[in-house]
Amino acid sequence: MEDKIKTVVRICGSDYTLVGSESEEYMQKVCLYVDKKMRSIAANPHLNNVQVAVLSAINMSDDYHKVKDLQEETAAELKKYKEDYFAATSAGKRLKDENYALKEEIQNLKIRIAKLEGGR
Repeated sequence: MEDKIKTVVRICGSDYTLVGSESEEYMQKVCLYVDKKMRSIAANPHLNNVQVAVLSAINMSDDYHKVKDLQEETAAELKKYKEDYFAATSAGKRLKDENYALKEEIQNLKIRIAKLEGGR
């Protein structure tokens, strides 16, 4: 069983005790991100704590979906690059084999020419 790590974090002036399998540094980093988002929205004095939390969640969901979309686009590009790489590698091998066969054919033709010239 994994050891659980317990850490206390502060978000918008309130302390929260977190327990998880991630490192304390990671949990602090995640909570710092939440705290910054919430503080930037809480700067509006017309919002209550629930509104700040909901708007922060919406903002973080927006961030998440933009990064997810970018990751999916990047994965699709990487797949295309891999396909292009394998196609180019395959074409390179085919051309190398063809080059070898042509060199062999040239050598055989040189031998035939030499034999024909020697027979005169």
